[in-house]
Amino acid sequence: MDKLKYLIGLNIFLVLAILIYNGQFNQESTESDENDVILVSNLETETSPYPNDLATIEIVLQSQYLDGRMDTKTYTETITAMEDFWYAYESYQLIDQRVGQMVFREYIDDISPYLKEVGYFGLADNQLVIYEGEPQYNQNIETVFDLDINMLSEAEQKQLEKGIKIDSKSTYQEVIDVFRHQIPSKQVHGEPE
Repeated sequence: MDKLKYLIGLNIFLVLAILIYNGQFNQESTESDENDVILVSNLETETSPYPNDLATIEIVLQSQYLDGRMDTKTYTETITAMEDFWYAYESYQLIDQRVGQMVFREYIDDISPYLKEVGYFGLADNQLVIYEGEPQYNQNIETVFDLDINMLSEAEQKQLEKGIKIDSKSTYQEVIDVFRHQIPSKQVHGEPE
């Protein structure tokens, strides 16, 4: 992991060096090449004598939930110290890196706030589905899996027709676990001899 952080840090360092060389920072470059090295090395220190030599990049932060939903936030961040920058994102996975942009993803061991707010389990065409709102409004978001309706009790069928509110991770997992056992079995027929 340290080697990966080193390589990514080196990539950022090179990108910043290119940006500085191309004049995208308001630092005058009338000094010798020796001063350019000093300017680049100042990017890795917490306090810089040059207020305009800070690297500003776009951060795309993705949050992926158990239910598959992904929320994305995009913002601009100024890097004043590489060590602080990597510390801030150490729990994230770097997904993509381009000049001026980095994409991080975090995996959240919970269902999305969206599903907690509007999600219901229901029944449609012999399938366990997730609805946006109660099943009566037919706003199918996702098919979970097929169900063998004959294996469901009358109470389970009514419960699914009415809708089971998904208000927590535990409810989400319990419903899937309960109905996973009612998946239709596929019978395999042998070849005639």
